[in-house]
Amino acid sequence: MSAGDNGKTFDLSGQHLSKNSVLIHLIGTLDELNSHLGLVKALLVEKERKDSCQFIEGIQKNLMILMSAVSDPANNVYNFSDDITVLEKEIEKSSKLNEFVLPGKNVLEAQIQIARTVARRAERLFTAASEEKPLCPKAGAYLNRLSGYLFFLSQKET
Repeated sequence: MSAGDNGKTFDLSGQHLSKNSVLIHLIGTLDELNSHLGLVKALLVEKERKDSCQFIEGIQKNLMILMSAVSDPANNVYNFSDDITVLEKEIEKSSKLNEFVLPGKNVLEAQIQIARTVARRAERLFTAASEEKPLCPKAGAYLNRLSGYLFFLSQKET
């Protein structure tokens, strides 16, 4: 019988954690976000948006580092250090909206909005996980800016 059969799992540091731990929920949500971004990237490829695809791929790589950093924060190999100004610059390009946005203008926009909401959930879980275990504050700021960027991208792709 494996550890997973009794509701436990191991993090990268070898620590035994409950599968209901907020840290495990955060890692799972980051993994889910990465998968949603994979679908966004595939849809962008179909529209021949090479620059956006590369930008999304960079975000995916950052999420992989972040998942590893959450799983083993003492290991500097997984130190999350991405500069959030890249996301902020992309957000600044957006126009200010004065109305509510209803997702569903097209498949790509809807999928980006789904990724945005998962990023928001990841940010909330990151905050909760940080209360249990010290995590890199830059990563929390990154998740906050990421959801803003995804909103910008959804409007750009309508």
